[in-house]
Amino acid sequence: MHHITKLMTAASLFASLTMMSPARAANSVLLQALQPYCGKAFAGKLITNSPEDAAMAGQTLTVHLANCRPGEVRMPFHVGADRSRTWVLRELPQGLQLKHDHRHQDGSHDELTMYGGLSSDAATALTVRFPADAYSKLMFQALGRTAAPANVWSFTIEPGQQLIYRLSRPGREFAVAFDLTQAVPLPPPAWGALQAPAH
Repeated sequence: MHHITKLMTAASLFASLTMMSPARAANSVLLQALQPYCGKAFAGKLITNSPEDAAMAGQTLTVHLANCRPGEVRMPFHVGADRSRTWVLRELPQGLQLKHDHRHQDGSHDELTMYGGLSSDAATALTVRFPADAYSKLMFQALGRTAAPANVWSFTIEPGQQLIYRLSRPGREFAVAFDLTQAVPLPPPAWGALQAPAH
């Protein structure tokens, strides 16, 4: 029965978007699939084991779908007491955009912030990939992050099951899966959340 419910949910999402182009429909399906979780928070766990992420492995990982509006979802990603990260998904005419909004504790932007990309043509409905855009590549190069221009980020949602955020590039893999079956207590606001622009 649970499997049938999942199939019906996915089918209803697709049915409402059949008149759109495949890329635009994929973007819209992802944003619509996130809507039931707006205002809630969910616990996560690392599903990769890169040495670079050893410190994070022992931390409490939480995603908070803190702010949903038509065409945009803002999701702070908390790592223990570190509330510096917010993922921003925004629907643009040319595709779905992902940006990483990184803040200091006083709300000011980190020097490495607002990087991300537009959804690639290879996106499927419930997995959307975001290769690094030109702005991000220039920022990475200016800050000496020589491997980062090859970054590809992605979100995969399995409605009623899990949400997976992934970073991939040659020699680097990072992924965290959030359990959507049970909400957890809401965390404090992300750093700079009150000062964040409305859109």
